[in-house]
Amino acid sequence: MSQREDMQERTTKNGDQAMLFIGGSGRSGSTLIDLLLNNHPSVQSVGEVHRLNLYARDNCEPCTCGSPVSECSFWLEVEDEVRRLLGWNQDRNPLQETEMMLIPAAVNPILATAQKAAMLAAPRPLGRLANGLFAPAHQKAIEMSLLWYDAIRNVTNTKIIIDSSKDARRLKGLYLTAPEQFRLLYMIRDGRAVCASAIRRTGMSMKQAAIEWKRSQRHTALTSRGIPAKSRLKIHYEDLCREPESTMLRACEFLGLEYHSEMLALRKSEAHNIGGNPMRFKTGEREIKLDEQWRAQLTDEERLEFDAIAGAQNRRLGYLD
Repeated sequence: MSQREDMQERTTKNGDQAMLFIGGSGRSGSTLIDLLLNNHPSVQSVGEVHRLNLYARDNCEPCTCGSPVSECSFWLEVEDEVRRLLGWNQDRNPLQETEMMLIPAAVNPILATAQKAAMLAAPRPLGRLANGLFAPAHQKAIEMSLLWYDAIRNVTNTKIIIDSSKDARRLKGLYLTAPEQFRLLYMIRDGRAVCASAIRRTGMSMKQAAIEWKRSQRHTALTSRGIPAKSRLKIHYEDLCREPESTMLRACEFLGLEYHSEMLALRKSEAHNIGGNPMRFKTGEREIKLDEQWRAQLTDEERLEFDAIAGAQNRRLGYLD
């Protein structure tokens, strides 16, 4: 048995250890709930951690604490632990040399189609086998991610690691590989708000934004199939903002954690999340506020265009007005 397999077996036997994957689309409140859950002493949130190695190599965006990823004391300590788990000497640099991201170009397009079909339709053992067969680079990235999670647990002495990468293939790959640990938190927000944010940030059209939002919802729903109901939780961004305490109570109950009122504080400078909403850098922003600027931003034409493309999906998620 390899060192990785031995560690995974020990972790699986300890039933209170888990990884929480936040799925859904971007700008749906994943960074907000990420930061709030990170306040719990049994939780370590690492944000869109699949970008970690990219950020360490390119220093394109800092850690939430404000330091470059390659210089962040937290990530350097975790890197030391990864080095130990891999049996690497001090000349090796896991932050630079490992890869957790599922890179599309690493898989032949034809095989990628077969990979997706198998991951969606096949029973769990066959789905995992197919992932390794059709997309070995992706399976390797999943295995490396699990090793980094173990290293983070060892360094922080926490039970639950939160990954808010949201990539649907990553969601299913993690579940197929470590189902006993896997938990899914599906963050949902009014699609019109998500599209309005995309239009503001990128200048894309409503048509493109609505198509991408609808696609992300479909992919999350499809990859969630086969995951037991007890391992899935849906939370609406609007509920989190309007009723933060009751919503966080639900999240804690789902994870088997005791709720603490201190969890509602936004302690951004103490977090080490990778990627996510730029709000994580606004250290002066400490209150949970509902952002509904989309209501004033979107034109009647844009609302009608969204409704034609994704309105039915939005209503299925509970947004009826």
